[in-house]
Amino acid sequence: MSTKSKRILALLLDLTIIGVIASVATNFFKFEWELGEYLLFNHHITWGLSLSFLFYLMYFILCDVFGNSVTIGKEVLKIRTISVSGKQLKLKNRIYRTLLKILSIIFWPISATVFLINGFTIEDGFCNTKTVEKQYHLLN
Repeated sequence: MSTKSKRILALLLDLTIIGVIASVATNFFKFEWELGEYLLFNHHITWGLSLSFLFYLMYFILCDVFGNSVTIGKEVLKIRTISVSGKQLKLKNRIYRTLLKILSIIFWPISATVFLINGFTIEDGFCNTKTVEKQYHLLN
């Protein structure tokens, strides 16, 4: 399986895991913060923050920033994110990547198109990173 396919599956796995957790949590706690409203074709549309969005935000912050850019999906599919020079990411780069990843998820049609055409994400381009297969070394 190509790294591109593994990245897609890893993201889908991460989104599924956090979606299930957020779904269960929102059954117990109702939290919605309306930030605005607009009219589109005679329909009132409100937008804002929800508890689900906060769960997604926390998941990626915890995994990417504090977990050295390793999410559950990446771990299961045995991929990792490194700098283009091959080194581990510095904290500053992990924070930038996480913020850009959150924006990519919000604007997923654009970021998905860029990824499918070019094979890299917006955060890869801005932070000079790439995702590679994990290397395992056997001890003698």
